[in-house]
Amino acid sequence: MKRQPLTLTLPLCSICKYKHHDSLTYRKSFPTCDAFPNGIPEAVRKNRMDHRKAILGDNGIRFELAADTEAMKHLLTSFDLLFQRRAREVRKIK
Repeated sequence: MKRQPLTLTLPLCSICKYKHHDSLTYRKSFPTCDAFPNGIPEAVRKNRMDHRKAILGDNGIRFELAADTEAMKHLLTSFDLLFQRRAREVRKIK
């Protein structure tokens, strides 16, 4: 049996500069940020929606990279690939 590579997916929120790191609600698995101070929607947290684009209720705040480093830019590229793949899967279903 051939082993499949393990794919780990982090939420885009994890590298966003607007994420509230030290809030009590974040530590209780109910993350918040400047865009969603009452809680980041599950679809955003689970990368089902790309928050680099406008989302209803985001208070006009979009994802921005927390640190402008090569490592972060490389990680952001992997999110591009993830959202492109998801878009192709959605088109196949329709």
